[in-house]
Amino acid sequence: MKLSTAIPALLVSTAAIVTTAVAINAYADDAKTVAPIRDVLIGQMGKRVAVRLNGDADIEGTVASVGADTVLLSKISGKDFYDSVLSIGKISAVTYKARDK
Repeated sequence: MKLSTAIPALLVSTAAIVTTAVAINAYADDAKTVAPIRDVLIGQMGKRVAVRLNGDADIEGTVASVGADTVLLSKISGKDFYDSVLSIGKISAVTYKARDK
């Protein structure tokens, strides 16, 4: 390969690497803005949420308290007189009302 073609090829390769690194950094910054599940549950104290457990079971109730590793949901949907203590590590998603319109 001649030097006159090697330099432009090197520049294009370098530009591609830098662009990829910038894109990865931007994605990582966006990913950091999503709060951990425990923090989301703390923010929903006293409100209705639906949680999805790793085994695909959904439980809906009111967040009564949040501990280090567990959450207490009260007034479980369909079981009005029951509460549920869930392991935060077993929760894969939290659905809650984020806005009125």
